[in-house]
Amino acid sequence: MLKILPMLTILLLAQTAAAEPPERPEVPYPCSVVLHPVSEIPNAQGMTLIAKVKKPFAESASGPLRERQSVGIYADWLPAPSSFGDYDRYEGLAQIPGEISWRIKLYPVKEDTPSWFGGTPWVGKFDEISTALPDQTRVEVRLSNSRTDKLGPIILQNTLQGCHN
Repeated sequence: MLKILPMLTILLLAQTAAAEPPERPEVPYPCSVVLHPVSEIPNAQGMTLIAKVKKPFAESASGPLRERQSVGIYADWLPAPSSFGDYDRYEGLAQIPGEISWRIKLYPVKEDTPSWFGGTPWVGKFDEISTALPDQTRVEVRLSNSRTDKLGPIILQNTLQGCHN
């Protein structure tokens, strides 16, 4: 009986350790990371800015504040979404794999003097994230169809590993 007890203790400790979620290092705030193209699109690049923001609970700016995480996305040199098929916009997607994701509408920026090389900048942000963002969070820029609400292929992507302030 005495030999079984230490083995049982080891087994219980192993089960307890396996049931605990793995450590998830949080990103430093604020921080940014470059978004890289997944296929050959000339000049296409982007970046994401991760920040903590304090927002009022109510319409009144003098009321109590709540802290949220904000994901801002800037993508440049993107061709018209329709050049890839039945798409009419770009969307950002931030996701903690296996847990939760947020869709971020991106809007084209009208430039005073557009580049004669082509490509348009697209921007958007979402600042209602109440959970801390771990470094394995993925940020993507994807094609989207606003009529069907379907996301298309990934154009730019990266994780928040290496996110630096």
